[in-house]
Amino acid sequence: MSVIDDMVTIEAHIKTLFPAAITGKQKIPLKPPANSFYVVVDDEDRVTETRYHFRIDRVYQIVHFAERPDTALANMSALGDAILQTELIKHIRVNDWSATQPFETEDADLYAIIGVLDTSVRQSRIQKAYPKINNVNITQT
Repeated sequence: MSVIDDMVTIEAHIKTLFPAAITGKQKIPLKPPANSFYVVVDDEDRVTETRYHFRIDRVYQIVHFAERPDTALANMSALGDAILQTELIKHIRVNDWSATQPFETEDADLYAIIGVLDTSVRQSRIQKAYPKINNVNITQT
């Protein structure tokens, strides 16, 4: 799966928990609306585990905007609980979750909070295909 597919999966998971929320990926608008979540890729590492697959470790920032700091904190706490309860978001393994304290945006009319989601995905390597054996003949000596 690509990073875009994984971001769509995480965004869909957020939408199941907060159906009325506005969501977005990778770009946060200059004036985000209240009750919005944005999924941003922060870091990616690829590690060989076996000759047959490798692991992709990604860190996402989930930025939430709300009108009040207690609302932002409660929503991010609920999101963190839901993520850690499942341990998987479809094919994405959840390794860790943390969140900052709410802070005022520059406009001072919204509060933001940032959650950090550490994930892992395993991906198979493309295997070389060999021709099938057509016949097996036995000869006696």
